[in-house]
Amino acid sequence: MKTIVVKLQAGAEGFAEDKDAAKMIRVETLLPALEDDKRVILDFSNVKYSTQSFVHALLGEALQRFGEAALSSLEFRRCTPQLKSLVQLVVDYSLGGFRSDSASNDADKPDRAPLLKKEPHGKHASRKSRNKQKRKTPTSSGRR
Repeated sequence: MKTIVVKLQAGAEGFAEDKDAAKMIRVETLLPALEDDKRVILDFSNVKYSTQSFVHALLGEALQRFGEAALSSLEFRRCTPQLKSLVQLVVDYSLGGFRSDSASNDADKPDRAPLLKKEPHGKHASRKSRNKQKRKTPTSSGRR
């Protein structure tokens, strides 16, 4: 199987947000490679952070079109923890992992829960989150 390496570029401070650039990569490289049964390595070494819309513009159509089979042909290389979480979120969303249809049978589908935690704790929690946790006090002082 032939392999194509796509070295993704980012703007200032390693931030990737250009949806048009992501779409161009998807249309000109990613989709044709998947159609030809080629392996694609997406190299994020120049990207520290990204918008969800950038990652969705890059991957969404390919995942919707080829389903989970696309994941066996894609490799996400040199992703920061933030990018890993974002890619996981987009993969879950694009493959229907967030459907509100509770009547569907999900027993045969693998668990692809996002890596993001609902409530951050500890030294990696944001300052806003830590301050919010500190402010949790009873609303009344018990005095009348």
